[in-house]
Amino acid sequence: MPVISVKDQENYPDWSEFSHYGINYLKVGQEVPLHYHDCNEYWVIVSGRGICTTEGDTYEIGPGDLVLTKQGDEHSLVVTEEMAAVYIYGIMPPGGTTGYRYRNQTQESGE
Repeated sequence: MPVISVKDQENYPDWSEFSHYGINYLKVGQEVPLHYHDCNEYWVIVSGRGICTTEGDTYEIGPGDLVLTKQGDEHSLVVTEEMAAVYIYGIMPPGGTTGYRYRNQTQESGE
């Protein structure tokens, strides 16, 4: 069983259903703007609370919640209580990239 470091994510085994992951520590009032990804994305909320929008619906999220967003669907977050969240990218299609993608923009940034 391989171990992947958050700092070195180049060697996922062929059988892995993940292509990238990270941990976000977010402050109260912080906002993650509306964006999408080239693959499915999953958030596991470890601590804190927020309001997320995904696939056009809005949810209050907190510890233990899992947010699932399909490839290409836009999502955002407003943090209402200091938050720690793990994000995981699913299988990346050929030519896909990590990071935020924005409609009507070529800019990519963040996770």
